[in-house]
Amino acid sequence: MAVSTKQSIIDCTIALAETKPLRKITVGEIVKQCGITRNTFYYHFHDIYDVLDSAIQEKIKVLELSDPADDDKVLFDIIEFTVMYKKVWKNLYKTLGQETLQKNVIGMIHNVFVKYINLHLADYKLSDIDMGIISTYYEEALFGVLVRWIRGESHGDTPEEMHAISERIRVIFTGCLDLMIENIKKNPQ
Repeated sequence: MAVSTKQSIIDCTIALAETKPLRKITVGEIVKQCGITRNTFYYHFHDIYDVLDSAIQEKIKVLELSDPADDDKVLFDIIEFTVMYKKVWKNLYKTLGQETLQKNVIGMIHNVFVKYINLHLADYKLSDIDMGIISTYYEEALFGVLVRWIRGESHGDTPEEMHAISERIRVIFTGCLDLMIENIKKNPQ
């Protein structure tokens, strides 16, 4: 029962976040829509931001369990998650700002990329510094695309359009990881 109540709170909060900025959503609205008491809400969450953080953390867990060999599917899942909740992301961006949104998005994709990079480097061990540089490079590139999309500075309103954009990114970046690794091997620390 607790799991379904918690999920109900998450779903109600996301539905409200699609219609208005987070700072205008009240716990009272959420509990009324969910048909629960305030105590029940606070049993599961500290505040509205905790609800959204929990939703993002759940998605991160799902992505971390994905097969890193299927990078296209993982990338599409990330894009689909952001497209499904575009209004929520816009409201998060407006309410929390780019820095907080960046922390959440980077957290969502960091472990997925590290697993992907390690899979492609089964025969070579990167230093922590080199791994950090490479993963940060890809994380920042994807985050930059996301922010421009949220601001309306790029095309792609559907998962398919965003997937087409991500496919172009993949085509453009094909070989970059191999080239980075080759350069690291030539110039180890």
